[in-house]
Amino acid sequence: MAAASPSASAEPDCPGLAGHYRVDGFGPVLGDALGVLGLGMAGFRDSEVKITGNTEQSLSFWVRSGLSSPMASRPSRVLTRGVDYDCAAGVLTLRGSAESTRQTDAGFLEGRSIVRLTRSGAGLGIAAEFSGGQRSTLYSYDSARISVPRLGTGRTLHESIRWPGVQEPRPVASRPYEPVPESAQAGDLRRRLDALLGGAVRLGGLDDSGGRVRASLSASQAEDVVAFEDRLRAAGLPYTTTRAPIWSNNQYFMEFLFGADPDAARGWHPSVFRVQQEIDRLRSPMVSVRKVEDAGDGYVAELDVIGSESLVPLLQRLRAGTSIFRDVELLDDAEQTDRRNLRLVRLRLKTASG
Repeated sequence: MAAASPSASAEPDCPGLAGHYRVDGFGPVLGDALGVLGLGMAGFRDSEVKITGNTEQSLSFWVRSGLSSPMASRPSRVLTRGVDYDCAAGVLTLRGSAESTRQTDAGFLEGRSIVRLTRSGAGLGIAAEFSGGQRSTLYSYDSARISVPRLGTGRTLHESIRWPGVQEPRPVASRPYEPVPESAQAGDLRRRLDALLGGAVRLGGLDDSGGRVRASLSASQAEDVVAFEDRLRAAGLPYTTTRAPIWSNNQYFMEFLFGADPDAARGWHPSVFRVQQEIDRLRSPMVSVRKVEDAGDGYVAELDVIGSESLVPLLQRLRAGTSIFRDVELLDDAEQTDRRNLRLVRLRLKTASG
């Protein structure tokens, strides 16, 4: 009997992906996939995606957006092999990548994801390879943000989901989800925050944490974050910043722990973002904020100063032109040996008590 030729037994380069699928697996992997595929309208629950064509050449993607919409009458996206994707060993790898984030035990990670598609029985397998790490913000204003990676925080995560074929039976409906009732202190905080959000800040979840309440919040504009922290101060609502406002996916995300800190006797202690915004408001065009760090009883701000620009006006404005700082100290003012005509200035700032 003749032996089978290698070409007859080898796995094909491109998987056969033609089929009709129910969108499932809501979470970051789905967001990555829809972003790279350009199928944002399939992000609603009960959506369906139909794939037609030959993977060896090109694929067409048809979307039914949600339960009440009909299937599209024309493809939402057409992808071509060698232009939009490549194949190897039965896996289709999309050439584009998605800007993405992950919340992990190690912290909030920012990076990019590569998306791969495979056949999964009668369904579609979707895998995302996320590579990223934590970043430190150097400058942030409105939608502009300059940040640098934090050394030693880089990680690669492999995650996957599956879209079942429409012919597969739907899962048996389980008991409706019943949210855990909020504690009395979480409910009280929600009522107080509702009066302080101002319509521009959005409240996410509330979680009890060691006798205090952790709140996740978001806002679209830097000035909305500033105004919100100022309203918290005016209302006398104590909080600790557990995640300073960070710009991601066209909005600022932040996390505050509300309630008096038993280990700290300090007064109002805003986020480093709020402190940087105040310095930015008062500085001259010849001064830029490199970074602001929380120093426990205050903050240390690093400034880049161009040429011989005097710091006296800025120090005067920080001491007298704002109600935030009660003490401003110049730590050092040094010429930069590797950057001509630039000085590095470090300030220590302490906030007012109330």
